[in-house]
Amino acid sequence: MLSPTVDDRPAAPVDLHTHTTASDGRLDPEDLIVAAAAGGVRVLVITDHSAVTWSQALVDLAAAQGVALPFPGMELSTVDEGGRYHVLVYGPGCLDPDFAAYAERPNEVKNERIGRALDLLREEHRGVPELSEVLCGRLPDGSARHPHKRLLSRTDTCAVLAPFLNRDVEVARVLLGAALREVDRRDPWLRAPEHTYLPTKETIERAVDAGCLPVLAHPLWRLSHQDDDRSRVERDMGTFRGLGLRAAEVASYHHPRPGVDRRLLELLADLGLERSGGSDFHGNGKSRLGRYGLTFAEFDRLSGLVPGAGIPQADTGARP
Repeated sequence: MLSPTVDDRPAAPVDLHTHTTASDGRLDPEDLIVAAAAGGVRVLVITDHSAVTWSQALVDLAAAQGVALPFPGMELSTVDEGGRYHVLVYGPGCLDPDFAAYAERPNEVKNERIGRALDLLREEHRGVPELSEVLCGRLPDGSARHPHKRLLSRTDTCAVLAPFLNRDVEVARVLLGAALREVDRRDPWLRAPEHTYLPTKETIERAVDAGCLPVLAHPLWRLSHQDDDRSRVERDMGTFRGLGLRAAEVASYHHPRPGVDRRLLELLADLGLERSGGSDFHGNGKSRLGRYGLTFAEFDRLSGLVPGAGIPQADTGARP
């Protein structure tokens, strides 16, 4: 286990928590790799929401930049008795078809909600694109903004929608917002937590069964203040440990206080969990690549827990 004397570092060579345009990041996977190399990151894992962004082509591109993409990863949004937890899953098991289909369910529901709103808009505005066209980012000139999109946000949707409506993005946002409210009025289940979040305990168990390493991301992200009651989080982490959780992050820009949380680091030691780390980089200015990452020695300890890590993988066809 790691010593609780390790302090926060402004940057680290290993970043195990990053996002691309496949979900809610601002950089394409290729641009993320280039940015990571420029920032001194030497080991990078892409953890898009409920989507695998990993292929041999990306592995080769990263290697040419001096960056290793050691294994696939995902970040899964989950809920347990009203408590929301993000679970990172690492390893070739992410590519298991059954587990990948299970993991993608929240994206499918969220995208369906956007798709229904587009259907409503199409009744009043000619030329509104289909959901599949918005997902690939198709513009009126035939170009694509984000050809590998797996999870749509309002911002993504409006950026594609606006030129088809011949309106600016803010007008498109107003129109889309009204359509989404109507969708929610007709079908409230589309926003219900049991449909937009996966069950935490089941997710951890399924990840283990698929051959993945489950890791808890930013465990304190729901706390408003550093001194808020942590008993629920601490209890749940103990429960998750018994189901197969093997590591957790101890620092995040989502936490109430920047830097390594000492109490959380001590809890990991008590539970027999390893430390994980990453920037949770989205390209939105909230974090920089390498922030809250790991040293090579720390990564060696964690990667030793990843089933199948280090085994060369053939091109799987996973996006992009």
